[in-house]
Amino acid sequence: MKNINVRFANGKYVRLSELESKFDLSFSSYLVLGNQLIALDGTKDRLLVWNTKGALNQSYVIELSKVAAVSVEKSYGSPRPEESYVSGSEDFVKMIGLQFEYRSNEVIVLPFYDCDIDEIRELPRLERSAKDWQLILSKLAGSQANKTGKEKGRLLYRPEKATGSNSRQKNEKV
Repeated sequence: MKNINVRFANGKYVRLSELESKFDLSFSSYLVLGNQLIALDGTKDRLLVWNTKGALNQSYVIELSKVAAVSVEKSYGSPRPEESYVSGSEDFVKMIGLQFEYRSNEVIVLPFYDCDIDEIRELPRLERSAKDWQLILSKLAGSQANKTGKEKGRLLYRPEKATGSNSRQKNEKV
């Protein structure tokens, strides 16, 4: 996987190295998403999420062994007046993110594209990145789920959530 380091200052690499040591991780891939960075330790099946915005500097680790499913979540809405000519339809993508569903039913969504922050021209690239990461992380999470399911003699699965098609804002899993 390519490392995309757009808008990432050299000083932050030092902090990333500190986080790698703090959480006892060894990153094989990382991706910068605006003010957020995700870094994968594939051997320990962990994903570091680091919010680099301002003084917040928050970080946490997602343990993929505790994740039941990873999906790409799209959120749609009405276009803003200045973008109605770009979209060409009544609905447009407001947000694309990776959704992590834990076995405990907790859900975390990591935004890859946000129409209020990112430019519309970045949408195809960020959507492709979200799908690439979803495939990789699903395999890591799935390997753990398959081990757990086989040990207990059952298959683990997650039913799709129903969404209302009459609402103005729609969500879909890709």
